[in-house]
Order: sequence, then C-alpha cells, then structure tokens
Amino acid sequence: MNVNVNDIKSTESEAGVISTLFIHPEFCFHSENLKPRHFTDPENACLYYAITELAKNNVEKVDPYNLMNVLNSKENMKKWAEEFTPGKLNELMEMSRMVARSSVAEYMLAVNNVLDKAFRRDAYKKLAECQNLCFSENEDHIEEKIYNILDGVLMDYSSTNELPAYKDVVDELWQEIVDRQNNGMAGVPFKFPALNNYVQLEAGELVIVGANAKQGKSMFLLNEAVDLLKRDYSVLYLDSELSSRMFTQRLMSNLTGIEYSRICSGQYTAEENDRLERARSWLKTRKFTHKYMPIFDPNGIYAAAKKSIHSQGTQVLIIDYFKGGGSGAGGGGVGSDDAFATYQQLGRLVDMVKNVLCGDMGLIGLGAAQTTSTGKLADSAKIARNASTILTIENKTPQEISQDGIECGNKKLRVVLNRNGEQMSSDEYIDLQFNGNLVSYKQAAKQHDPNAPY
Repeated sequence: MNVNVNDIKSTESEAGVISTLFIHPEFCFHSENLKPRHFTDPENACLYYAITELAKNNVEKVDPYNLMNVLNSKENMKKWAEEFTPGKLNELMEMSRMVARSSVAEYMLAVNNVLDKAFRRDAYKKLAECQNLCFSENEDHIEEKIYNILDGVLMDYSSTNELPAYKDVVDELWQEIVDRQNNGMAGVPFKFPALNNYVQLEAGELVIVGANAKQGKSMFLLNEAVDLLKRDYSVLYLDSELSSRMFTQRLMSNLTGIEYSRICSGQYTAEENDRLERARSWLKTRKFTHKYMPIFDPNGIYAAAKKSIHSQGTQVLIIDYFKGGGSGAGGGGVGSDDAFATYQQLGRLVDMVKNVLCGDMGLIGLGAAQTTSTGKLADSAKIARNASTILTIENKTPQEISQDGIECGNKKLRVVLNRNGEQMSSDEYIDLQFNGNLVSYKQAAKQHDPNAPY
C-alpha cells in the first residue's frame, strides 16, 4: 500500500485555526505549543506566524497591511508575501467569518486536532528512521538510539501552555499533599527512623549519600534498596562498581545474615543453604533490576530508566555512584587533562537524573558520591546544585566510639544539605551500626547524648 505521510492532515482544522485568529488574534496565547511547522499548508503556516507575531507585539488589528509587513520582515517568508495580495488577504479574512470559532474552547479543539495530525506525521517519519536502523548491521547502541528518536518526538508534543489560576488548582494540590501524608511522613521512609525526622524519599527528589572511598556508600544504597523492596517498591539499581554477580553476593549476605566471605567461598551449612534458597525465592517476587554500567552516560541511564519504567513500573532509581573521571558521568575515558570537561559532564548527568528522571518522570532518586579527605563531596558544586538532600557517612574514631558508647555504633550519618527539611549543625549526627561482612547497616541500638559529660 502506497502511503503519503502528508495525507495525514486536517484541512478543516487548519483553516479553523487561521480563521479564528483573524478575528481573535489574542487566542494564540492559548496555543503557544502550536508552531508554523505543524501546518501542512504553507500559506496557513505563514499566516499563523504573522498573526502570532502581531499579537506578541500588541498589535490588535489584523489586516492585510500588518500581515504583509510581518512576512516581509523575515527572509524566508518574503516569497509568501509575494503570493499574498491585499485583495487575496481581504478575501480570506472575509471568508473566515463563516468558520471562525467564538470561544477559546472551540478554538483549542481545532488547535489540538492540528497538533494531533502533526504528531502522527512526525511519529510516522521517526518510526521510519527506527526501521532503517533495524536494517543497518553497522549501527551500535541501537536501543539507545531508538529510545532517543522516539522520546524526541514525544517530548516535542508533550508540552502544555495551560497557566491555571492558583484558585483553580489549590484544592487539587492540597488533596495531593493529604494523600502523601502517611503516619506522620510526607514520603517513603528510610530504613533509619532517626533520619526520617530530617528527610524522606520522595518522587521527584534526589538524595545523594557521600562517603570516602571504601567506606560503605554502596552497602548503604544496597540496604536502602532491600528496605524499599520489602515495602513493595519497584527499584532500578544502576551500578558502575559491581557486576551483577558480585552485587548478588552482597545482596544474599544482607538478606540471610550469612557472612559475605562464606557466601563467596561456599562455606555454609545446610540450614544456611535453606536461607539462601528462601532469599532467592523472595527476590523472584520483587520488581527489581540491577544493571552493571561501568561507564555512566546520560543516554544510557535515560534509556535504562525508560525501559525499566515500561517493563516493571519502576518507582525508584538508585545510582551507584555519581563520579567524575574516566568511568563516570559519561567520561568515556576522560583523563585529568580534561578535568573541566569531566566536571561539566558530571553536572549534566546529575542534572538529567534530578530534573528529567526524577522531576519529569516522577521517580524517587537515591545516589552516592565520593567525598574528599576533608569530608566534602568531590565536585560538590555540580552535585549540590541539583541534589535535594545530601547525606554523608563517616567512620567514628576510636575516641568517639568510646565517648558515645559501644551501643551507639561505629558510623556517623549527617544531613549536610537539605532543601526539603531541617539541616544538621556541624556537630550533629545519627548513630549507625555497620557490619561490612554482613553487608548490614542498622540504626544503632542507642543514639548518643550530645550533652553527656565526657
């Protein structure tokens, strides 16, 4: 069957839009997402451009003279200005009175129909591009390219220009606030009750945990992932550090309470093997994906998140971890000579995760980043600019363990930046108990007393 994509159109709706704007040019402010390229008739496209330009410049009268002035002022419109004569424009404007819509609601019906046909044409063309990719044996990363092609056209048509008065949305917003109230919390609780007094995990927000190298960042994220799975959340875990096999060894240790070293070596009892089998069976009931991505790049993360959302309704995205340098932020081998470029790449990566994946797609975001020897996040400006909350984890010194008491654990968790709640002072912290061989983080049995005499 021979198909002409330009046959996907609504001549009546295009004429309805232009006719209405001749009479009510101010209506164009209700359809700013409609562009000249969305029209199939070039004359309609030019007239739409000219009328909207007049409206933007507060010219209330649409007449042949004003239209011709606008068209003659833009180089690529001049040829159409030559096609239009004052007589032809007067005739069009006179005929428009018969089909012009008198209300914004009627006008928007025509606008939406024009947009619908434009979307169908663009989608058809983009799908043809995807089809060509499928037949090309030399294409790499075809899945990412197809996601980007299709998401591009979806994003082009997903914007809205509605600007409702606050009085019209306040009831709906308040109901959303009430619906999110859950046992005194506005979000999803962390595993550690004391932390929930400062922040909870929320859709649209990104919480980042910082720690020095080999100080338990990844194990903290794993503990949170397990806690979320126990709460029946769907989780996507993107990991630049551990293969899925190594991650599974840690995960099984956490779930069973069997030492990581014995799981790796196979030195466990029959009873412990039963525990491992039960853990495996339980994991099969969870909506969970772990993907090893030794090099993070925005396109790869975006494609993975979109695929996971479609396949298992992902609600939580965990990034282990945000970093500059050769294997992070899309560095692709960026070395120290390109430190500025790497810094910029990291900023774009964190921005994309926070604002596109968490913000636009409504995911709960949790990630990690490395701290410097002074306890600050590496590349902190780029991360802090986008993170909703930043936590840091530090080992307690022997003196602090002695002062706080053994029941107060061996780790300090601090809230150092918080856009959604209370922030800690420099001497405040939450006491955690960490056991690396059991891949276990718990809130310590007792929280230290900052006023206790030492």
